[in-house]
Amino acid sequence: MYNFKPVFLSLLCLFPCCACADGSGLSEEMLSPSGKEDLPIYIRADRIAGHQDRDFEATGHAELRKRGQSVLADWIKYLKASDEVEARGHVRIEQYGNIITGPELQLQINTNIGYMTKPEYRLEGVNAQGMAARGHADLIEFKGKDRYRLHKAVYTTCPVGNDDWLLRVGELDLDQENQVGIAHDASISFKGTPVLYTPWLDFPTGNRRRSGFLAPILGSTASSGEEITVPYYWNIAPNFDATIAPRFLMKRGAMLNTEFRYLEPDYSGEAHFNVLPRDAITGKTREEMNLLHNQSFGSGWSGELNLQQVSDSYYYLDLSPLVTMTSQSVLPREGHLTYDGGWWNFTSRVQNYQTLSNPFVPVVAPYASLPQLQLNASKDDLAGASVALSAEYDDFSHPIFVNGKRLVLNPSVSFPIRSSAAFFTPKIGLHSASYSLGTNNTQGLPNSSIDIPYASLDSGLYFERNNPVAGQDLIQTLEPRIYYLYVPYRNQNNLPNFDSAPMDFNYAQMFTENQFSGNDRFSDANQLTLALTTRYIEEKTGDERLRMTIAQRIYLQSPQLIPVTTSTSDIIATIGGAISQKVSVDSYLQYNPGNWQAQFISLYAHYQPEFGKLLNLGYLYNRTILPLSSYAYGTPNTLALTNALPAAVLAQGYALNQVDLSGQWPLTARWHGVGRWDYSLANRQLIEGTAGVEYDADCWALRIVTKRFAIAYQETASAFFVQLELNGMARIGSDPLDSLRTSIPGFTKTNIQPTSD
Repeated sequence: MYNFKPVFLSLLCLFPCCACADGSGLSEEMLSPSGKEDLPIYIRADRIAGHQDRDFEATGHAELRKRGQSVLADWIKYLKASDEVEARGHVRIEQYGNIITGPELQLQINTNIGYMTKPEYRLEGVNAQGMAARGHADLIEFKGKDRYRLHKAVYTTCPVGNDDWLLRVGELDLDQENQVGIAHDASISFKGTPVLYTPWLDFPTGNRRRSGFLAPILGSTASSGEEITVPYYWNIAPNFDATIAPRFLMKRGAMLNTEFRYLEPDYSGEAHFNVLPRDAITGKTREEMNLLHNQSFGSGWSGELNLQQVSDSYYYLDLSPLVTMTSQSVLPREGHLTYDGGWWNFTSRVQNYQTLSNPFVPVVAPYASLPQLQLNASKDDLAGASVALSAEYDDFSHPIFVNGKRLVLNPSVSFPIRSSAAFFTPKIGLHSASYSLGTNNTQGLPNSSIDIPYASLDSGLYFERNNPVAGQDLIQTLEPRIYYLYVPYRNQNNLPNFDSAPMDFNYAQMFTENQFSGNDRFSDANQLTLALTTRYIEEKTGDERLRMTIAQRIYLQSPQLIPVTTSTSDIIATIGGAISQKVSVDSYLQYNPGNWQAQFISLYAHYQPEFGKLLNLGYLYNRTILPLSSYAYGTPNTLALTNALPAAVLAQGYALNQVDLSGQWPLTARWHGVGRWDYSLANRQLIEGTAGVEYDADCWALRIVTKRFAIAYQETASAFFVQLELNGMARIGSDPLDSLRTSIPGFTKTNIQPTSD
């Protein structure tokens, strides 16, 4: 036995075949008989005593260190044969960034197996934001690297001196490697008041996916009463997962919501199935089914399925947990198969819909296409020309309107001439449509065909100059454009209308061959469009800071299919861009110079000076929305002209005039306000109103949000959300975040600060 006094030696190095005071003679190549690297252990103390290659005792300011971990105590004993350390008196162990203190420790160093009595702990990086957790327990067991079991423990992510929320458990397993905590006999208290008890609870301690129960979701609605959802997340595999969520509605009964997601190299998708076996109010079973599947078959072939169905028209109004789903009126059921041949592609599609009837919202069912076949081809630089072909075959079906088959061919050829300062593109094309009509032909329309040729000339110039503004190096462009279009008139009164409706008059529509959507109507034209655009571009980055455009159409001959009363169209003017890092604007004006009136105004401004501060201003004005009677017979686009105005109002036409204000702003250092006011000045109705507050504490956040929204003319619904988020643990209550992100563009949670790259 030997003794070392602190006057001569305060450091001892333990290693196979090595016992030295200064660490000399060590080599990383020295291995234990097991073949694994045997890292050196360092002991420092006021006094060290022991037996060579057996055990050592360190007394007074004792410290034992090994790469990645250290033990400090009043007294430390190390047993070399078993690689165990015992420590007593003000014990402090630091390993992998975690700090645990207590009166007594026993630990096997290499395996990290052992225990500590009466520990107080601090664990780093227990969630995706790198937050630390702390607490105390009667006993902590070390179960391996970054794995702990705590008995009669208290756990929180609040900073020292703040016990706003606490998780009290009979037993708590923490696995930082797999990023999960599992609590048994657990209760959560907030501000000293118990808010949740569960015999078993698991929660993430990082951003890695894993199976387990998620925090329950509480809520209340007028039609269903109080409700609670208890979701279970099943991490089936890295590319498969599912969520099974029993939902209990006080007035209606027990419901089951399920979601399954999958991702493979050649296919991906998700499926939802929700069922309320027997609604206590309606007495009927109510269901929802959604399937979205994408598939790549290889060799250019791909496909997609989108199937949506509900048991009844009021399903979303009564049972959807998302406010945005309550206005659903048409659900698609479609599938397509596509081949991409590079310069050409082919698509085969079947398409049908489920129409949800609502006495407040008149909805016209769309046509089904069973099937639809599309061929698109485009070849550039073919002897100096660009050749294109669009072909489509449809078999339209409808329970009320005329059924029939349609074949459309649209070949075109253009001769683009381009340079850095100008472009000049003449183009000719043909719209050809043939019809074979079937049942429900109450108008007696004949089988027919039509051929409509068209020609256009698109040209423009590009000028630029340096134009410093407010000390910034900017390039200003000037881009005049002239577009001429000629389409002869063809009588189309005897043609059915499966999918056509007049397009909104806007800047993009001024440079298209047809003023109708779909393929059943093709507008005649002899017109000239003049446009001028100027842009301000940052010279160094190429970012566009501001864009201004003005355009007008000149009718050289008055069109007959969509008659006009003047020789010129309304003037279109736009201004938009990121004026600065804090401010962006996007404005649109349609102005009638004949009567000196604005026909359409759209204004949107976005101001965000810093994180958590946001203001949005929107204004929308449309002088006249055309009544239903002005649209073509049987047009699917008559589905939802507006926010569900009654048929009597739609028959006369109406004006759209609404203002939209939204934002989020700090009220104090802790309180943040959020809100939206979307109001129709035309019919004096609130379209959507949202008001709420968010309190951001050091380790928790409280959100209280109320929402009121229109579901039909003079018919509204409301929702109320209260959510308590315990950072790094759970969210308790009804979740308003999806609703806030939808209502307030740019909304962000304030209790999680953004990180810089």
